[in-house]
Amino acid sequence: MEVDVAILGAGPGGSTLAALLARRGCSVALIDRDTFPRDKLCGEFLSYDALPILEQFGIDLHDSPAITRCRVIGRRRKYEFEFPKAARGISRLLLDDVLFRHAISAGAQSFDARTAVAASRNRVQTDREEIAARVVVGAWGRWGRFDQQLDREFVRDRSHRYFGFKRHYVAGSGWRVVDGGLIELYSFDRGYLGVSPIENGGTNICGLVHASRLTGHKGRWDSFVDEIRREERQLDAMYSQYQPSQEGFLSSEPVIFRGKSAVEQGIFMIGDASGIIDPLTGSGMAMAMQSAVLAEPYVISALSAKRDDAEREYRHRHREFFAARIRWSRRVAFLLSRPALLDAALATRPRPAIGEFLLRRTRADQF
Repeated sequence: MEVDVAILGAGPGGSTLAALLARRGCSVALIDRDTFPRDKLCGEFLSYDALPILEQFGIDLHDSPAITRCRVIGRRRKYEFEFPKAARGISRLLLDDVLFRHAISAGAQSFDARTAVAASRNRVQTDREEIAARVVVGAWGRWGRFDQQLDREFVRDRSHRYFGFKRHYVAGSGWRVVDGGLIELYSFDRGYLGVSPIENGGTNICGLVHASRLTGHKGRWDSFVDEIRREERQLDAMYSQYQPSQEGFLSSEPVIFRGKSAVEQGIFMIGDASGIIDPLTGSGMAMAMQSAVLAEPYVISALSAKRDDAEREYRHRHREFFAARIRWSRRVAFLLSRPALLDAALATRPRPAIGEFLLRRTRADQF
């Protein structure tokens, strides 16, 4: 089979790019190992700067909670600030399905339930067929088999490995969670977690922790959560308000905060495959979708005789647009994953303008 563009991964970035290219008349193969709907590890907070993209697609998220405030909770102090515009709390189960179906309705061809086993700049081999493509796009997320096959530098980094975990909850017996417009961030040693409302009255509790903290837990996230609840009374108080609505935890492949190239051996990268912004910013899904918008004209250009120029210019624009945001996110994460340092910072009684400043440094103003 031959197409103009083959996209590996149908998350927010891959499906957004597939829809944009299909609307431009390109033949697009949208490849994913899963069928939809399906769940994914994520903070499930969709930043306000991504909403114009959904509006362009005619996708309405008004049934998802509008989130207008953020509260940072330390051991002894709290800090709260407002967002300039409402964000949305939406599960990946819902958002990925909506975007995937929109891409297919726009004309992209679905290759779901496929395992891609080989990829190059102009070919993808799945467990069912070979797809020849004039351009291949990597949208497989923060860690995939092709990162290792392409010998990407970050894969070899073992000192900066983090792991994510999440579970959905509902209000526990005797509790009524009434503030659906608030996202909370909690600190613990070498990690942090966020508590965000999602659709249908649910709550997503999602955390990130350095690999060094997981020794002895043997992959048992319930054991690790019990440990941080014993260490941090504010976390114990928060968890006591909820009861799980999912059978178990979802966890991630390694999360490594190292620079990534936006084009690797001729494969265009978008979303987490092109660079990871720290989850505490709530900009992960937004950045994935924005990277798709950013990549679209360069993928179109690569379909012509200007392939080398398109690759070079996309690398430059991606770095220009996202690198500073990623650096700022790591600075804030350093603070949030050190409870004593966070409390010292909160003791200075920071003004709401500090939160507004950090929002500007970690978000886009062009979408």
